[in-house]
Amino acid sequence: GDAVFIPSFAWPSAANMAIIVGARPVLVDVLTDTYNINPADLKLKIQECIKQKWGTPRAVVPVHEFGLAADMDAILQIAKEYDMEVIEDAACALGAKYGNRFVATIGGMGIFSFHPRKAITTGEGGAIVTSDDKLAEKCRLWRNHGQTMINGKRDFLLPGLNYRMTEIQAAIGRVQLEKFPEVLAKRQQIADRYLAHLADFPVINLPADRPEHTWQTFMVCLSEHLDRGKVIDELALRGVAAGPGSIAAHCLQVYQDRFGYVESALPVSYGLHERGLALPVYADMTADDTKQVLNVLGEVLR
Repeated sequence: GDAVFIPSFAWPSAANMAIIVGARPVLVDVLTDTYNINPADLKLKIQECIKQKWGTPRAVVPVHEFGLAADMDAILQIAKEYDMEVIEDAACALGAKYGNRFVATIGGMGIFSFHPRKAITTGEGGAIVTSDDKLAEKCRLWRNHGQTMINGKRDFLLPGLNYRMTEIQAAIGRVQLEKFPEVLAKRQQIADRYLAHLADFPVINLPADRPEHTWQTFMVCLSEHLDRGKVIDELALRGVAAGPGSIAAHCLQVYQDRFGYVESALPVSYGLHERGLALPVYADMTADDTKQVLNVLGEVLR
């Protein structure tokens, strides 16, 4: 019965979780350049939630989209005003900072993903971070069937799940941690090349270029008159794998059927959903690889 506020333009993990635990995901529009949750729209959606009696505003889940931190000062202020928890979705933003603080350490808790597309991967899985000792202990219980050891005896304190990372996965991740600063530096170099060369493309809108960005994904937004599907197909025919940047949850059938969302309700998220194009970014990508992508992209767009 509670309400959880989540940016629409993001992988729908947080929105799915809200439904699974019996809460209502209230989807919020994002900013055109950072692709992150729009604080002004967040406040409007909270007020609408209260007016429409959708449930008690309980939590906000800012997603640090593609490696750029959301406006946490504004989000924390709004959360405090309405007595809400802040859970950071930093799945795409390992290593990113907001001011002098790392993302996922600013709200009550944060999560990271180690999916194969991320800067560090363990094949699958992720991590939770929190400075709340009680919350940390409860997370440890939830991930391991709810079991604990009391006076040498195994006991179960709650009906937990099996979310344990394997030792092999953890070992793979730890090795990559040693190289992580180098990985981030390489991603920045790739983004710099893209930004420099794509600035002259009138049919492309570029993402915000911030020094704290970690560039898990480099997504541009195509002009309305371009057919993104055709652009992706033509790039593939020339040896370049590109794809949609992400999705807008309010455009998905499950949220439209359950909550009556229509595409025009969140126009910025809808535009990014329809026209966002993710270009290749990976740590071993060379200057020649980037040049090839840019040349092929220019050929296709012409």
